[in-house]
Amino acid sequence: MKYLMVIANYSDYRQDFFDKYISPRNKEYCKKHNFEYVELKEDLKPIRGKLGWIKAFKVRDMINNELKEDDILTCLDADMAIHKTDFDYAPQKSFCYSIDSGNTHCMGSYSVRVNNWTKNLFNLITCDKRYKKLNVPSLHPAFNSYDSFWESHYDQASWYSVAGIIRHSWIPFFNLANHGWHSDFNEDTVYSIKELNDNVEILPTEWNVTEMPGESDCTFNINPVRREDVIIRHFAGQQKWRKEWVS
Repeated sequence: MKYLMVIANYSDYRQDFFDKYISPRNKEYCKKHNFEYVELKEDLKPIRGKLGWIKAFKVRDMINNELKEDDILTCLDADMAIHKTDFDYAPQKSFCYSIDSGNTHCMGSYSVRVNNWTKNLFNLITCDKRYKKLNVPSLHPAFNSYDSFWESHYDQASWYSVAGIIRHSWIPFFNLANHGWHSDFNEDTVYSIKELNDNVEILPTEWNVTEMPGESDCTFNINPVRREDVIIRHFAGQQKWRKEWVS
């Protein structure tokens, strides 16, 4: 079975936009590619003081306790608009995501194939021991300032830690050795390059376009994508959500 899960809980115009435009588009996509659609909007309780952690913990619980071996669980953030519905977001390997146009190993969307490797991965991503140890200020090279990556990027920061990824690179990660895996190798890095290559599939940036000329400031438009090639438009940060991406 294939499942697509989206968590949407906003207190402003974005919830209405999601309900009117993005949710129907998600359902259209699911019908086309035989996904069961799971939409969570109510009774959501913050984890570690943040709603942003809910997705990773929900994925952990689903793949450990609810889904069957080899089932697929795909997650999209509520601020992601599926522009082209012809592409099936089902992984060839155990774990699948895209390096976005802002040049991050972005956890806004990812797809998981249920097996022992992905169960271990999400146990690590949500691990309280790692969170308490690694949730400390670190240097953001782009801004030359210190803050906690974990407080702003949740499961993405946790993924960076297990894969040993440097927090920021002005060089496209596609141009770095091993997509940037082990670019910040240290005692908290869990997986070897072989394990990552065997189990992780990285999709092209077209699957997660976070920067778009005329719609964002493009400060980090390190992996630019032509408008006509966008598969998923991700309205990251404070960008205005635009209905033309789901028209």
